[in-house]
Amino acid sequence: MAHGKVGTEMSLGLKFVMLTLGAILVSVAPASAGQADDTITFTKDIAPIFQEKCQACHREGYMAPMGLESYREVRPWARSIKARVVEGQMPPWHIDTDVGIQAFKNDRSLTGEQIDMIVRWVDAGSPRGNPSDMPPPKEFADDSVWNFAELFDGPPDMIIKSPPYTVPAVAQDAWYRPVVETGLTEERWVRAIEIRPSTVAGRRVVHHALARLEQDEENDLVDDEIGAGLFMEWAVGKQGEIMRPNSGKLMLPGARILFDIHYHAVGEEITDGVELGIYFYPEEEKPRYRQVLASLGSIAVVVGISTFRRTRFGGASASTC
Repeated sequence: MAHGKVGTEMSLGLKFVMLTLGAILVSVAPASAGQADDTITFTKDIAPIFQEKCQACHREGYMAPMGLESYREVRPWARSIKARVVEGQMPPWHIDTDVGIQAFKNDRSLTGEQIDMIVRWVDAGSPRGNPSDMPPPKEFADDSVWNFAELFDGPPDMIIKSPPYTVPAVAQDAWYRPVVETGLTEERWVRAIEIRPSTVAGRRVVHHALARLEQDEENDLVDDEIGAGLFMEWAVGKQGEIMRPNSGKLMLPGARILFDIHYHAVGEEITDGVELGIYFYPEEEKPRYRQVLASLGSIAVVVGISTFRRTRFGGASASTC
């Protein structure tokens, strides 16, 4: 009887311990799940940031030295990425965050929260996360077509191409500055401009490209020192510009385009050029305002045709309504 009583007590005690342990496990399980949800991972948290702010350059076939589209591409560079974003070197956004205008369209800079998230992710060992959390691949504009053509019901009215340039596989950076005649015989107002490397492969070697408008001005609207100013520029992430309503750029007979193209070798010989696609207003339509992009630190100034005053800015000039 004594043995039976002891056995019964041990059995009850063992059941109590097991029930208690089970309760502990049940109470701990939700906390563990909550901790897992709070973990910063590539698929859930970092990939969306890279899609929004980095992949315009960091994808296959483009200027950046590595892609940032998959975990396999990103993981070896995690510590370098942390260093660059903390120092403010990447993504490139060289506007002082402490003074002046801060709200810009298409702002590619990282927010403080995004930088903090990348830092915490790297410091935690750069975990991949659940593959099912990975967002769909980002869709980019088709580089093989004129992207404004659908808006204006057809391709550009005028296409101007720079002469081909061959970038050796290994070479120092080069700046190519050919001048191309437009062949324009009458005054035309421009409502939109696209600019791009001539081929998709060219996007690997063209760091950026400028197209300046050179023409003989017959009035005092544009300073002789700067001519008609910067016509358009290309860099990864920018494909062109549509003028604001009732404004445009004026091209005169005999106008010329001065290209200024920065080429960079990428370990493969590539021959390419730059194309400028120009969309005109209808001949009978003349906008009220003329837009001139002058040497004012990339400030676009819209000026009136008939009434203006001139202001000097450290050697450059602008005309304003």
